[in-house]
Amino acid sequence: MFKILVGEETLRHTTSNIFASYEVDFISSYDDFIDASYEKEYDLYILNLYYYSALEELQKSDDKTDVIFIDEFYNINNLKKALRIGDDYMVKPLYLEELEIRIKYHYRKTFNCINNIITYNDFYFHLNSKQLFLKSQKIKLSPNELKLIKLFFTHINKPISKEIIFDTLENTSDGSLRVYISKLNKLSLHVEYDRAISSYTLKSS
Repeated sequence: MFKILVGEETLRHTTSNIFASYEVDFISSYDDFIDASYEKEYDLYILNLYYYSALEELQKSDDKTDVIFIDEFYNINNLKKALRIGDDYMVKPLYLEELEIRIKYHYRKTFNCINNIITYNDFYFHLNSKQLFLKSQKIKLSPNELKLIKLFFTHINKPISKEIIFDTLENTSDGSLRVYISKLNKLSLHVEYDRAISSYTLKSS
């Protein structure tokens, strides 16, 4: 699932459903931000400009998470500053419909996803129907293999721990997981295992 970390108090108690389709955590301090970013890998930060210097420090540690900065009012110097390390810039008062559009843009950008279809080389995975295609040919997969495909396709180039994989799949052992991975690699996916951190990664070519 697309994971968002929000550091903007006006969004904490919003009654809008703009976050309903995502996994969302909220922070209220520098320390919260640093701790959350190390505890979980997020796909998008939505941050008040207050967190600018904290993000600068995280980026020195190779944090490449997309960022939407939120400012108290429009300021051209703040815009330049925000886009120097961030990806997007909004000002208050926030229009939630606009924020929703921007979140969806970053979702599509992160997952290379258009109309709920994620592409990977010549593969297309339909999120709604949960079907995998190689060009125009449908690939027949078991329910667990499709869950694995969804997990990998929504985390391309990002390590996924075996613990998360086992939580996602049903009645899976180390042996059956190796069989699943072997089948995916035979389809010309590129899944690598990192023994040091006990994780699998779908690598882009």
